[in-house]
Amino acid sequence: MKINKTKYKVKEVNRYKTKSVKTQIVLATSLRKKNHHVIRLQHKDYGNTKRWNTYTVSRSGIVYQHYDDKYHSDFLGVKEGDRKSISIVLENMGAVFETEDNRFVNWLNEICDNDVTEEYEWGGYTHWEKISVAQFKSVALLCGELCEKHNIPKKCFETHHHHKNITKFKGIVFRSNNIEDSSDIHPLFDIEKFSEMLNNES
Repeated sequence: MKINKTKYKVKEVNRYKTKSVKTQIVLATSLRKKNHHVIRLQHKDYGNTKRWNTYTVSRSGIVYQHYDDKYHSDFLGVKEGDRKSISIVLENMGAVFETEDNRFVNWLNEICDNDVTEEYEWGGYTHWEKISVAQFKSVALLCGELCEKHNIPKKCFETHHHHKNITKFKGIVFRSNNIEDSSDIHPLFDIEKFSEMLNNES
């Protein structure tokens, strides 16, 4: 898998300098349009924020590495979880809301393009941006490579809901498993299919 390690590479100030053993991969969505989450992080705290994720996977399936995955940041804001995890953000708006003129917007009123929403009731929301086939496949391939590199079990937590002991799980989890009020990754992310692709590497 080809990974772009230069386009959105961050400074040392944007992550911690200490290396840590990884036991988890945390998947999340950007909740923003296009690459707007990257633009926000580039300017947050005058460019000095430590809230960066390790990787971003674009809607077209391109993988961007922001910093070396042996380090960590304050991505989750959960000290133990951040230290032992590698974070991957999918460009995806997550929950979207229908407007009076039949368009869909996210929490910042950014318009969801190309009618890429799907109806599914969960967590008080009913419409979500779809995850593209190319993006889904790239995430599975990336997770497979990272699991092998860091000796992380190739297994995915079986629910999208919050779990108070999630930091003890070894494998792939979601931001919603860590953060009680989080809605990502939403249930349109097919855990069963992802697990099959992860272990078949296809």
